[in-house]
Amino acid sequence: MFILRLAAAAITLTCAACASPEPTSTPALARPDIASEAAARGQRLAAGTCASCHAVGPVGASPMREATPFREIVHRYPLDHLEEAFAEGLVTGHPAMPLFVFRASEIDDLIAYLETVKAEP
Repeated sequence: MFILRLAAAAITLTCAACASPEPTSTPALARPDIASEAAARGQRLAAGTCASCHAVGPVGASPMREATPFREIVHRYPLDHLEEAFAEGLVTGHPAMPLFVFRASEIDDLIAYLETVKAEP
């Protein structure tokens, strides 16, 4: 009886190993070209949506004095907190900022772009 159970367990493990092929390609987010494309889309989104008030690049002052430059925002808040805020709708301290709600793909792109504007504090 013990030998039958052992054989059944060995067959089960062998079949399970065959059913789970090892990945043959790099995950999409790990590929540099995908990440740079997402950052480029995020830059375009930031330029079109945010740049009228915020400095969205690595240098320069914000057009609206109360609007924190993106390169400073990324040092004040962890990117995962910003990602959550983008998903829930941005609420801010300065009254001129409208409520923004972003799609999941836009959030991914914005986070990828924000990674690129990090400057030394």
